Amino acid sequence: MLSSKQLVQVVFDRYCKPRLKDLEDPFGTQEKVLRKILRRAKDTVFGKQHCFSDIKSVEDFKRLVPVTTYDYMQPYVARVIQGEENILFPEKTMCMLVTSGTTGSPKLYPFSEYRVREIIFSVFEATAFYVVFSGNYDVMEGKRLSFPAPPSLGEKIGEYDVAFYSGALTVAPIPPELQKLIEGRADRRVPPRDIDKILDWDKKFYLTARYAVAADVRSTAGVTSNTVSLLRKISTQYLDRLLADPELDKETKSRLRDVSPDGVINLQELWPKFSVVTSSGVSLTPYKRIIRKLVGDADIREHYVATEGELGGQVFMDKGMIPNVSRIFFEFIADDEEDAVPIPLSDVKLRTHYRVLITTLGGFYRYDIGDLVEFTDTQTPVFTVISRKKSIVSLAGERLSEEIILRVLERACEQHGIGFIDFALLPEISEDVIRYHLFIEFTKLPEDLEEFTSIVDKRLGAANIHYAAQRQANVLHLPVIIPVQPGGFEALLQKMDKVIGQTKVPRRLTPELSRLIPILK
Repeated sequence: MLSSKQLVQVVFDRYCKPRLKDLEDPFGTQEKVLRKILRRAKDTVFGKQHCFSDIKSVEDFKRLVPVTTYDYMQPYVARVIQGEENILFPEKTMCMLVTSGTTGSPKLYPFSEYRVREIIFSVFEATAFYVVFSGNYDVMEGKRLSFPAPPSLGEKIGEYDVAFYSGALTVAPIPPELQKLIEGRADRRVPPRDIDKILDWDKKFYLTARYAVAADVRSTAGVTSNTVSLLRKISTQYLDRLLADPELDKETKSRLRDVSPDGVINLQELWPKFSVVTSSGVSLTPYKRIIRKLVGDADIREHYVATEGELGGQVFMDKGMIPNVSRIFFEFIADDEEDAVPIPLSDVKLRTHYRVLITTLGGFYRYDIGDLVEFTDTQTPVFTVISRKKSIVSLAGERLSEEIILRVLERACEQHGIGFIDFALLPEISEDVIRYHLFIEFTKLPEDLEEFTSIVDKRLGAANIHYAAQRQANVLHLPVIIPVQPGGFEALLQKMDKVIGQTKVPRRLTPELSRLIPILK
């Protein structure tokens, strides 16, 4: 059996080095990836209807395949649900993935066996990249804390189980060549996989915590909002319950007492070798400060993962997220230009907001995923997610993005020496007033809420000239900030019947949703 260090090195040499080679010529790699995708899908129903066999160039592809959305793809998805095969991809459908509905109605996507294989390779590669480039081989000797969605939501669409992305991966088969490498090794993840199946929110959180406090946890990975909720619950909510739990061993209880002198579990003392957080699914901005407070100076690795695909991640220690040029063909549309046409990765510019189109081996073709990104480097391409397209709000032409609001709140909180957990906004438009209501769950309330509101208003103006102009013209009025009770957004999600694994707070509220949030009086 290979040692941890040998395993990482084999994965790096065998699978990561070709990815590095691809990054030496990312634009040439993109053309090869497109040809591979079209070749695999040319005999599918979608491929035949869009003449994949006749496509000889990127220009042919753009001419024969329109930019697609879920509405365009839905009839093809419906045929998969009815039991037809070879519709969007040639492989067997494993299950139907459902989105969280964060920015609209939930959507269903067929999940192919080939895509599962690609994802699992991506996970192994991401681990090897981090360990080799950081030199942190020690992380492989401990446990990885995980909190995925259930592998099945207990319902079927046609003959297929319905699952969230993270849940479907927990039961996906490991490719044989990787299985051979890890043969005989103990599972690094905690809790055991049977905990993944639990649908009861509170029960799953607690049982995960019970396994975690007894383990040598050295890393965590998953949807960032889930991870932070779990770590906060372990630290601040479960101590008495754990100490009274007959299923928890005496040695672990003794350690918990030692690291909790003030009734709060100090996670840095509980897990002294904890060193890595892998973040995905939501913007990292509001969570970074909380993560640092809970687990200290761990490496935070950001990955760009959506139900539609694994779009990018950190490869090098000194760079941000790099597009997954080896597996996805990307196109970008400048969001602030009318009638802008899609451009390839080779033509993107700095400081421009782009909509993202993806073409994948998983059955998405020129698909607009609804995200806005911005490039910080175009040589070895590096990008950052600005916001979901539908998370942009514009009451008077100001077009405030989720990322702008997040950064403004972060800096306003820093100025007041406090932090925040999450936020949502409710637009108010009437004959008398146009303004934002910002619901914010603070880690500690501002001493002067009026002053804090003024700072947020000024910083929004500094970050967005259109907001500043509309405020100066008194078209937009001063925002209203509404403090949310601790745990208020979690309560909202439970009232919305969100299940475990999908704890993304809807950024733009309806009046009905706003009334479900417990607020501080």
